[in-house]
Amino acid sequence: MSTDHIKRSIQAGWDEMAGNYQAETHISLDDVHYAPLCPGERELRILGDVSGKAVLEVACGAAQNSIALAKMGAHCVGLDISSRQLAIARELVEQESVDVGLLNADGETLHMFRDGAFDVVISCFGWEFIQDLETCFRECHRVLAKDGLLIVGTVHPMSAFEWDADGRFLMVNDYFRPPYEVWQELKGDSARQGLTFFRTVEEMFATLVSAGFHVEGIWEPYPYNIEEMTDEEKRAIPYGGPFWESQYERLSKVPFSIVYKARKSD
Repeated sequence: MSTDHIKRSIQAGWDEMAGNYQAETHISLDDVHYAPLCPGERELRILGDVSGKAVLEVACGAAQNSIALAKMGAHCVGLDISSRQLAIARELVEQESVDVGLLNADGETLHMFRDGAFDVVISCFGWEFIQDLETCFRECHRVLAKDGLLIVGTVHPMSAFEWDADGRFLMVNDYFRPPYEVWQELKGDSARQGLTFFRTVEEMFATLVSAGFHVEGIWEPYPYNIEEMTDEEKRAIPYGGPFWESQYERLSKVPFSIVYKARKSD
């Protein structure tokens, strides 16, 4: 499958899935989400104070993180390859009365932005759909100002693997060569197949360093104990919903997400 075909397939896949995904997943408009059923920015403080900062959200989806950051005082631009995701984003931006620029574009190259245009580049659950990650990270480095931050929230490589039939053990047959995931719900329609690219921690770290970043921290967010939470407390979790609640036991054993905080070093 060629690079262009993969991009078209991912775009078509998200256009197809956007409505159901947004309806079935609770995503906060007031806090930055990093992982399912886990604390967000207000608790983890990965970003710190963003007031007055220029922020680019790559693969923004419906721009919930951009909206939350705008409420925290940031000047945000979100871009996404899916026009349907962005249509939902525009509705949410209007609903929340915030100023967030939205752009329908491929996140792999950021040629539309000048050098040093942003203080922060962030994406949570977008990097795994980008095939040429090194080019993307170099573009992020280019558009960041001196000492700018890159926040990379992505699927943990351990989440590439299946559990046994009883849900007790994770069957990791080859960590160093994690499988690609072909979106199950799109199989059978080759025009709309998409891929998720799982990458080892070493690969992610090395690619960030190669692109000119200094990695300041790595997080593997741990979920709240939802078994002791009220329904109201569950609704306050930045990223959740019935599906993720059904996965709680697994999420409490193996991280679903990993977050890298990297600073432009030159």
